[in-house]
Amino acid sequence: MIAWLPHASTAAVSFVGHLDEGELRLLTGAVSVVTVLISVFAITRPLRYQKSAALLDQAVRALERAYNALTVDGAQTDPVPADRLNWLTAARNLETYKALKRKIGVKVHRRIADDHEEHWRHLIYLALQGDAYHQPTYYGEVVAPRAQRRSGIEPHSAVIVHAFAKWPDGRPDPVEHADFDRIFEETDPRPGNVGLRTFLDAPQSRGTSRFRNLPDPYPKGTWWRRCLRTLRLRQRL
Repeated sequence: MIAWLPHASTAAVSFVGHLDEGELRLLTGAVSVVTVLISVFAITRPLRYQKSAALLDQAVRALERAYNALTVDGAQTDPVPADRLNWLTAARNLETYKALKRKIGVKVHRRIADDHEEHWRHLIYLALQGDAYHQPTYYGEVVAPRAQRRSGIEPHSAVIVHAFAKWPDGRPDPVEHADFDRIFEETDPRPGNVGLRTFLDAPQSRGTSRFRNLPDPYPKGTWWRRCLRTLRLRQRL
């Protein structure tokens, strides 16, 4: 079935047969080293993946714990309680997440961590909207009788939590890199939605110039264009 195997075997035997004793020892040593390296790679690669997966799991848990600490398990978001311990716990979990994420060694796991990060960033951002957070009194210490006394938000925790809720500078926005040709080819959103169609075609609508007067129905791309898009997507992943 594999015609070249007998020839390769004969060539290998002939090559070894022409080696002297010193060269044979050197070849044997080289083969041993290569065998050890292959064995080490075969053992460490799965372990590296498992370690990365475990780090990812704990990193995601840290994000969830940060949100739950800040919002009392999502029950209080308008506003979140001005509780010193809650803010400190949220900040500590966010910093734990960052430390764990830096140790994730598998690229696809880092991508998944980024996706979870954006999910929890959005929820924390929504929880931190409102006029209360623009008032210094929200963060400050309340000097009152013991029942009404409040320690105030620890400044470092306030900075960490509010900073996390903002979109990081330099991080690409997935919307800006979306493949709109593919979107319109596969699931054109205009049919049956008069409001959206009118909005996209209106000259006065901001940011819609690329969507104006598109053909309807939208033409399907050729197979090679789909292959190129798939290749670019895999490179981004």
